[in-house]
Parts: sequence; structure tokens; C-alpha cells
Amino acid sequence: MKLPLNPKNQLLGFLSLIVLLSSCKKEVVTEAPPMKVNVVKAIQSDVPLYEDFVAQVYGQSDVDIRSRVEGWVTSVNFKEGSQVKKGQLLYTIDDIEYKNRLDRQASEVTQATTELVRAESELSRVKPLTELNALSKKDLDNAVAEYEAAKAHVAATKSSLENAKVELGYTRVLAPFDGLVGISNVREGDYVSRTGTSVLTTISSITGVRVRFEISEREYLRIAQQSMEDRESARNNVQLLLADGSVYGEMGTVDFANREIDPSTGTLTMEASFPNPDGLLRPGLFVKARILFSTYTGAVMIPQRAVVQLQHISQVYLVNASDSLKVTTIETGPKIGDAWIIKSGLKAGDRVAIIGSAGVSANSKIEVVEQKWPEENK
Repeated sequence: MKLPLNPKNQLLGFLSLIVLLSSCKKEVVTEAPPMKVNVVKAIQSDVPLYEDFVAQVYGQSDVDIRSRVEGWVTSVNFKEGSQVKKGQLLYTIDDIEYKNRLDRQASEVTQATTELVRAESELSRVKPLTELNALSKKDLDNAVAEYEAAKAHVAATKSSLENAKVELGYTRVLAPFDGLVGISNVREGDYVSRTGTSVLTTISSITGVRVRFEISEREYLRIAQQSMEDRESARNNVQLLLADGSVYGEMGTVDFANREIDPSTGTLTMEASFPNPDGLLRPGLFVKARILFSTYTGAVMIPQRAVVQLQHISQVYLVNASDSLKVTTIETGPKIGDAWIIKSGLKAGDRVAIIGSAGVSANSKIEVVEQKWPEENK
């Protein structure tokens, strides 16, 4: 038989339960330590502002060697890819036909000269007889005409003889200047023609080279509106960046700009010349032409990765003296390598956080990890 619960006993049990619970170990809530964040200082220096343009190298002279006569190639007299001298024999072409033509023309000159001597002798005979009225004036006129015709014929045959000599000379193809010869497109036994479009080989003079590149209309207008001093400085400060990223050791000069903007591309072709004493640059090489347009004086710079862009707004996380973050809006200028020039919103020495994917927000307390600025951007 169960006894009814005493209200007094119930109250005592409840109080005992409270005491028991209060005696249990309380849960300790710990605050997470500040997150480590990389921090860099804004630096200030004079920064040269360059523009890079995709360019291609050409020889100082690039000449296609073509045949000026028809015939079979009888010899190739150079090593492909080697240096050749002006006047060096490159090819010989079968010259039998041209020698025969030369002989025929020489024979015609002899015949014409003989006829001239006869006509001159006839004129010498007729002239005094005409003065004595022994012969008519018509006879004199005929003798003079024959003499003049014979003289003209001699001149014509001599001209043909000279042409035959020149054509015979064309059977020996010579280098027009000192340079680097390319691949031969014909071999011994090939037939070549003066009317064909085939190129025997190409010779390039590479003691100096031409570098051709194109600039946009906008870039042209910006350059055209610069001062004469800035344009002259840009013209004489051209560098080349090679395919391996290295900078070519010689400086170049812009020689000319084309007369017109290409309507099909909207670009202006420009050309700069570079010395090439070691022959490092070869025709066809793709490079970048880097031109110094101006110098940004006292530029404040920070790494690009420290800038947070939201549509048209650029911001940075400024680190204050208590190592807390403050969001600051900035105005950016040109990019220089992996740095950004800051026009306003920061000053030299300001500390900015490189947030990356770290889950921090404005006013957060951080543990600063100082990062050195790359030497190349100092």
C-alpha cells in the first residue's frame, strides 16, 4: 500500500536536486585567439611607367634572292644558315644559251662595224665629187643616209651585246651584301625562271634589326597629346623583352610611325631599330617592345592582392595601432608588376592586410604577420 506524498517532503527533494545540480562543474566558454593575417606596409618611390607591345623582329635588310634568267641550276655554292659576304657566289645557272647569244651579238657588232666602215668610205668618195658637180646632191644624200643608218645599227648591236653580257652575268647569282643566308629553296638540277615567283633563298643583314609593332588608336592619341619632351624620351627609351622573359641588353630607338591608322585593325604600325652586335636577334623572332612613356613621381604602392574590388569600388583592410582592421576606400592608378599605384586613400607606411580567403571582417582583431615587400617593387 503506497503512502500519500507529503508536500513538505516534495519541497525538500526539489531543494536537494537544485543543490546537487549547482554542485556540478560549470561549462567554461573560451574565446578563440586572433587569426593570423599577413600584413604589408605601403611604400613610396618614383615609378617608371612602361607600355608593352607585341612585336616582331626583321633584319636591317631582308632580301629575297630570285633568278633573273631561265635555266637549270648547276651548283649551290653556300652553306645554308651561314654568313655570306657581298659578291659571294651563291648559285650558278646553265649558261650555254647565254654564251651562244653573246657570241651571236658579238658577230653582229662586227658585221655592223664593217658596214659602217663601208658607208663611211662611200660618203668620203661621194662628198668631194658632189662638190665638183660630178655627182648629184641626191647621191650625197643617199650616202649620208647610209652612213647614219650604219652608225645607228652599230650602236644597236653594241647595246644588244651589252645586254647579252649582262644576262650571261645573271647566270651567276651573287650575294648583294654581307648577311645571313637562309634555307635554299632550290637544289642542283632544279629549273628556275625569271617570270616565276619562287624565291631561291633570302639574305638578312642582322648587324642591326628592325622591330615592328602596333599601337591602338587610343594609345596613339595619348602619345600624341604628350609634351615634346616626353615623346622624345619615349622615342629613345625602347627595350625588348625576349620570349624567355629576359630583357635584351641594347636599347632601341623608334624610327618611324606609318602614315595612317589601319582602318581594318584600328592600329598604327611603328618601327624601332636596335643594334645586334652578337647576332642574338633573328628575323621572325617574336618579342615585346617596352617603351618608357613617363615616370610617376612619389607613387604609393601596395600589392595587388591586398586590394578588394567590389564593382567600381576598391578597398583595403587598414591595420590600426591596436591590430584591428578598418575598411578603407582607395583610388587605384596603373598596375606595375604585381603592385598597384594608389592615387588616394593611403600614405607611405600604412599597414594593409592581405585577407585572401581568411574569414575576417571589419573591426576584427588580428595577429599581425609582417610580410616584406618584394625587392623588385621597392
